[in-house]
Amino acid sequence: MNIAVRLLWNSGVPRMAVEEARHTGWKLVVYRDAGGNYDLSGVDYTILRGKGEKGGLLSHISSFITSFYADHRGKQATVDLDLILKARLLKGYTLFHDQFAGITGYLRKRKTGEEYALYLHETSLTISGVKYLLPREMERRVIREAKKVITNSMWNRNVLREKGFDAEVVYPGCYPAEKISDSRERLVLSVSMWDTGRKPHLYGEISRRVKGKFVMAGSWAREDTRRQFEKEYGDTVIVTGKVSDQELMSLYSRASALVRFGFNERGPGMGVLEAMGYGVPVVVNEGLGSKELVKQGENGFVVKDVEEASSRINEILENPLPMGRNAWETAKSLSWENHAKRLKEILS
Repeated sequence: MNIAVRLLWNSGVPRMAVEEARHTGWKLVVYRDAGGNYDLSGVDYTILRGKGEKGGLLSHISSFITSFYADHRGKQATVDLDLILKARLLKGYTLFHDQFAGITGYLRKRKTGEEYALYLHETSLTISGVKYLLPREMERRVIREAKKVITNSMWNRNVLREKGFDAEVVYPGCYPAEKISDSRERLVLSVSMWDTGRKPHLYGEISRRVKGKFVMAGSWAREDTRRQFEKEYGDTVIVTGKVSDQELMSLYSRASALVRFGFNERGPGMGVLEAMGYGVPVVVNEGLGSKELVKQGENGFVVKDVEEASSRINEILENPLPMGRNAWETAKSLSWENHAKRLKEILS
């Protein structure tokens, strides 16, 4: 059994693939190392293109195509068509993470009849316009030919059902702390892979309204986006850039609240789950899939806008511990061990 992921960089998709491989014992195949700082000890893995290695002509062509759809995510987000084709040499049943890696499974099945599974994190089937005609049709074919489709939220499952496809829901996992700290700073945290699509200026506006220190942790897809943000909001926000797992766990252990917005982002957001695992109440908006995990007023809040988010955060800062304990209890059921167990049940 294989687990295939296109990129090893600091975001939720490769983190999930790495932890799945760790807890199932299945082989991890990474198409390209884009600079992700993950602990791969104990993981059986292979990387088709190492960090800093350059591809050929087809790689440059795919980089140009990617910029047409997702220029805001930077060059590292390139969909490597040459590696998608190369990965067809993989043998054995494979779980492909995202529809682009799934192209490998689709092409391989058409040629050899070998079955595959797909973990769909976000779907383009709901995006209208001629520009997305090709990605939509490609995704339909990859989903249709998959033996099993898995996704990360009930919201995504319902969207797929509306489009005529069945899917199983397996939420991402986390490492819940064995014990959570009762000593909390007036620290508000947000964790993400930052780009303009995540609308970082909204977090800057929240930072000006909350009565505590505000930290935005995580890598930035484009350095010019980060510089512009720091120029505008650097007086109220601490921007960490890429952080190690140890640094991130330290932030979760000290924080009193985490805020994360999504914009029709039906996945839960890995930082939300991780924060809950360390007893941090969460504030999310209606456009993020993790709203499914929030019990209003018990382990966090689902809000509509910046003003409501700021008000709820200030409310939590006055007494974060009761909601934090509830958040921790929610996270215990979402461990990576439970994630891997459910995955094995579905794919067996």
